[in-house]
Amino acid sequence: MRSVILHYHLFKNAGSSIDAILQDSFGERWTNIDSPVGHTISAQQMSKTIHARPELLAISSHDLAPPLPLEEQVRVFPIVFLRHPIVRAKSAYLFEWGKQQGLRQPERPFAEYVSERLSDANGGVITNFQACRLANQSRSGPDPTPPGNEQEYLLRACRFIESLAFFGLVEAFEQSLTRMHFYLIAAFPQLKVTHRRENVSQAIGGDIDARIGAIAAELGPVLYRQLTERNRLDLELYEHATTVFRHPLAH
Repeated sequence: MRSVILHYHLFKNAGSSIDAILQDSFGERWTNIDSPVGHTISAQQMSKTIHARPELLAISSHDLAPPLPLEEQVRVFPIVFLRHPIVRAKSAYLFEWGKQQGLRQPERPFAEYVSERLSDANGGVITNFQACRLANQSRSGPDPTPPGNEQEYLLRACRFIESLAFFGLVEAFEQSLTRMHFYLIAAFPQLKVTHRRENVSQAIGGDIDARIGAIAAELGPVLYRQLTERNRLDLELYEHATTVFRHPLAH
């Protein structure tokens, strides 16, 4: 049976570091596949790619959404990393308003970035981004009938995380890489899990409470409260994932 790694590269969740590991390990037998216009890549579309590219051992995509492709002759090994949504918002700011613009540091403050993003109806990449992406259940694309309430999004995302034999946390990156190694090495003996740091806009790890406290002080109480309220689902998903990560045998 053929084995293929699928890396669900969620924006600003250490995905570039994982891609570097996969590229180093598999060379031309790894590829990145994204939609040219940012549309969701469905499980059905990914199945067609897997069959059309029999040489591939690993595929990464920013646009790939659950559920997993179901293949009789292919065993899929998903890789998903989650990140604390408030810290992730700061990383998105440093990338979008800094590195992506060719700047060492953004010229405009973080508070302005958050205010501008939250003024959008859906908040873009800093409003429940992880829960909404992982809650998708349609194999043909985005769910045609989204859940009737936010709690259903959260429940679906939590169930997806619980279904995985492995997932990682950016805030426990070294431990996650160790688990990833043992998860994949039997099926992919050529895998080289090195502790790479690619496209990093802020340090990974450290005291998470101190980092969140610094963000709260930087944004001020009103804007910080708005950011946390608009990430309630992601915060609950992250808390649940952290519990599962710490006590995997209990789930």
